[in-house]
Amino acid sequence: MNNEIVNKSFLTRLKGVYQAKYGIEMDEWSAMVLYEICENFEDNNKVAENTIKEIEKASNLIKGQLKPIHFANEGQAYNYGFGKSIPYAVAILVIGIIFSFITIDILEYRELKSTTANFRNYKVLIQHGVIEEQKGHLFLILNRHNEKADSVNVGKEFFLTKDNETVWIPLGPKMP
Repeated sequence: MNNEIVNKSFLTRLKGVYQAKYGIEMDEWSAMVLYEICENFEDNNKVAENTIKEIEKASNLIKGQLKPIHFANEGQAYNYGFGKSIPYAVAILVIGIIFSFITIDILEYRELKSTTANFRNYKVLIQHGVIEEQKGHLFLILNRHNEKADSVNVGKEFFLTKDNETVWIPLGPKMP
């Protein structure tokens, strides 16, 4: 209908078709409005057909990319899903274990670092001191400082205000 030139004879033929079909006479304004509706309907119909074709193409493309999986029962489906996610779970577990070991090592390193920072203070004491083992323990043995002497023998003497003459300093836990 788009390519036809609308003139009075065309509108008369249109009115005749509808009068023959429905038995009612139509005026010229109604014939023109009906023609416009038909013309717009055809345009909209073409657009709708093109849209449907595009949707079908996209649907076929998507269907071609999907690989449907069918299982005999729910157990098979569960095992399939579990198998798909287990590598990620194992990777997260391994990363967590590595992270915990690194954290523990860092804490132990900090503790050792603070101990070694004080090591200079104890180095001379341990080098010159007497170490004895008694009941599975190692002890550093020091004697009471002679208050009349001008100097202190580092690692050999201590100052004590009580009546005891020696001090036994444990150097670690009981040995096996």
